[in-house]
Amino acid sequence: MIKFIFVCIILCLTAIANMAFAENTEPQELLIILRDNGTITQEQYDKLKQTTEHKAQEEQSSRVDVKVISKGGVEVQTYDGNFSFKLGGRVFVDAAYYDEDKNALGDGTELRKARIDTKGIIFGDWDYQFEIDFADGDADISDAYIRYNAFFPTRITVGQFKEPFSLEELTSSKFITFMERALPNEFAPDRNIGIGIHTHGEVWTAAAGVFGEEFDDDADDEGDEGWGVTGRLTYSPVHLDTRALHLGAAASYRIPDDEKKVKFDARPESHVTDIKYVDTDKIKNMDSLIKYGLEASGVLGPFSLQGEYIYTNIGRDNGSEDVDFDGWYVYGSWFLTGESRHYKFKKGAFGRVTPMSKLGALELATRYSTIDLNDGPITGGEGKNITFGFNYYFNPYIRLMLNYIIVDNDEDADADGDVMGNDDPRIVQARLQVDF
Repeated sequence: MIKFIFVCIILCLTAIANMAFAENTEPQELLIILRDNGTITQEQYDKLKQTTEHKAQEEQSSRVDVKVISKGGVEVQTYDGNFSFKLGGRVFVDAAYYDEDKNALGDGTELRKARIDTKGIIFGDWDYQFEIDFADGDADISDAYIRYNAFFPTRITVGQFKEPFSLEELTSSKFITFMERALPNEFAPDRNIGIGIHTHGEVWTAAAGVFGEEFDDDADDEGDEGWGVTGRLTYSPVHLDTRALHLGAAASYRIPDDEKKVKFDARPESHVTDIKYVDTDKIKNMDSLIKYGLEASGVLGPFSLQGEYIYTNIGRDNGSEDVDFDGWYVYGSWFLTGESRHYKFKKGAFGRVTPMSKLGALELATRYSTIDLNDGPITGGEGKNITFGFNYYFNPYIRLMLNYIIVDNDEDADADGDVMGNDDPRIVQARLQVDF
């Protein structure tokens, strides 16, 4: 009987050793108890201890140091979380039909986005992202930055990334409600090379940075490049899964490069056409560029509202008159299937929608937007768009989008004289998008 018990103990301890990492058990403690109770001798204890330690060493040596995560993409990560590498991307395929009024806009198709990106963690406190867009037939760098996170929740970012300005701009193109951002988004700063800082509290976020120019704009023959300072504050007293309230304000001040010129132009909210009805041409003698933005959004179950106002002032020298432009939009959306827009409080922007059913999610949306590029000697035109949207989410990563757009342009919205003004086409467009 004693031998039988002894054999059972050995088998149990061996099994425990094999499961040591899975269950975090300590066979050494069991051996000590058995020895102290007189169940096993000291000699037997020493032999069993050696056996269990050997088993543990074998488990440790055969254990894989990294794990692969396949949800929504491919990510390789160390078990301690100090290093990771994730491969991602997005592809947007668009088609548009133009019910033309006065000008030929050009029905057609377009590869709107074709991006590959890598992101990950280095030595725990650092993370990075590098993204390239191939949609235009060239390899254009989108994001390329390194970020330091040791002072959480404060993060410091260096590289090319989006300036902290505008709720619509800071929401990824993967997650915006309509196929294209609203008309006044033309005023929002985009990605530029710089250094920025971002932090947050329980109900607020703050971000600021100093920026030069975008990588592609850093020409060798332009002389000194321009630079600017941009900051943004957001306040969100409610940010739950199905309810959220967002308020924000941003400002940007920029000094021009040696050319001292700036230009604003915008398509109707469709990218297949190349015609940009509202167009200031190059405004000369720019001394400074100041922008202010106000933003608000609310989510209540399947319903959401969002709106922004952006004001732009161009200070000019050499006797040229200063000019002011502005624009705004407002839109509402409704998930017929009960989902809610996902508000990412720490970023102050919206994120991925996850359907509640395997059948997918249905969303309806309506937007009104306007941009005014007329002031003083500058007659860039005024445009207004009404957009009706339908989105079908097959799953969190694949979406079908349909937009119908009513365009209303004034007589000065003539693409700087290249087309006829007062052109009011109707647009039907569709997109199939996938990201990972």
